[in-house]
Amino acid sequence: MKKIYETVLCALKELKLSYNYDEESDIFDYRIPTDNTSYFQRLLPFEEQEILFSVTNFPIMIPEDKRFMFVNLLNKLNLKLQLGYFVLDPEDGELTYRIACPVDNGVINTAIVIVAIGNGITTMENYFQEFITALGTTTALIDTQCGEE
Repeated sequence: MKKIYETVLCALKELKLSYNYDEESDIFDYRIPTDNTSYFQRLLPFEEQEILFSVTNFPIMIPEDKRFMFVNLLNKLNLKLQLGYFVLDPEDGELTYRIACPVDNGVINTAIVIVAIGNGITTMENYFQEFITALGTTTALIDTQCGEE
């Protein structure tokens, strides 16, 4: 039985989120709108490893000339974070916030999934303006497709 999968499914339905599920990669993805933007988020249930992984994308790719500055900024922010961490892909500038939730002996519930979803969005929102300021841009330039393939 796919316990993590079933729990993620229940949580997404409880939150009334419209989602896509890719059976081949076993990934749920969806968008969550906020006051600032809309975030693309993925949930990856790794049944064998007993881990639920949550990935939230920042809606703007970080330009190459700003990546070094962002790595330093993210390192400082990561020291303050207690649940997840920021990652900047040096190749394409994709900025994500990631959370790994261990599922000990198959014990997981919808509350854990909802916390992973909410924490990803809340953390991105908490640092949204700081990231926009560091980019030296305005919110009008946000690419709401960031993270989608």
